[in-house]
Amino acid sequence: ATQRRCKQVHQLNINCIQGDNVSISCLTTTHPLQALTVKLRRTNQDEDILTYPDISPASGHQRWSVRKDAENVTLDLKDIRLFDGALYDCQVYKGQDCLNVIRFHLKVKECKILDTVNPTPGSSVLLPCSEHLLQNRNKQVTWQVVNGRQTTNISQYGQPNKLSSSTEKLQKPLYERARQLANGSLLIMDVVNADNLWYRCRVNDKTCYEMKLLLKEYKTFYSTTVLELLSATLLSTVITDAPATADSTVGQTEDNIYTVVMMTTIVSLCVLTSLIVGILLYFLTKERSKFNSQIELSCRTTVYYSNISG
Repeated sequence: ATQRRCKQVHQLNINCIQGDNVSISCLTTTHPLQALTVKLRRTNQDEDILTYPDISPASGHQRWSVRKDAENVTLDLKDIRLFDGALYDCQVYKGQDCLNVIRFHLKVKECKILDTVNPTPGSSVLLPCSEHLLQNRNKQVTWQVVNGRQTTNISQYGQPNKLSSSTEKLQKPLYERARQLANGSLLIMDVVNADNLWYRCRVNDKTCYEMKLLLKEYKTFYSTTVLELLSATLLSTVITDAPATADSTVGQTEDNIYTVVMMTTIVSLCVLTSLIVGILLYFLTKERSKFNSQIELSCRTTVYYSNISG
């Protein structure tokens, strides 16, 4: 007899890092696992990767397994690799009836993303080669600069010999200012705007970390520049319109007061507008992140489907 197709497909997006393990619940049910048939396949392939109760997965897919955890029919994938990234269907049957199908998009990243590092211009900064800064590395690690899909070894990377701003002095290339420490961290001295890049630390074929270096002045550039510009304009206007002699007329004094009041009002309005725009952008970003979190799941935890089948 032919198994009947499921009427409804539930979709998930799962984000993983190479080398992680993931557990995905295909169904919550009171039926014993022995009474069910579980099938896993890539949507672009006809061959099943795994079929339970068959105990031997297809060749090359021994890292997949199925189990029943409490009332959850769960798929396990160990030691995730880059080529595991794909769209999958997990189908659960009882006899010829389809109880549920989970379609999940498994996205695999090569490196774990660490927090952005924000040094001040001209200071020294330490880029960690792990989630724990003081963790020692027995093996030699390598550091690279990442530009899109292109990577360059840190020992060979040098920026163009041009200044990023009129106040910035000509600095040595990055490879002369960067030094790798015993624990694998990268020390960059006298950081400049040109060092605002993505950096990758590779421990081995399966483990690497990426982080963004972003100078602090870049994060606060807009707000401080606007206020400084308005303040400078106000000061310049007051100085320019100030009376040249003690014999200035009352009319000139009144004009100056009027100018100061007008400029103060303009500055206040600009600051208020900036605050309103900032608040709106904050809540918009917050809502977007909240929405994304509902469909983007991390493979660090088990992904459960809550529908209960009798």
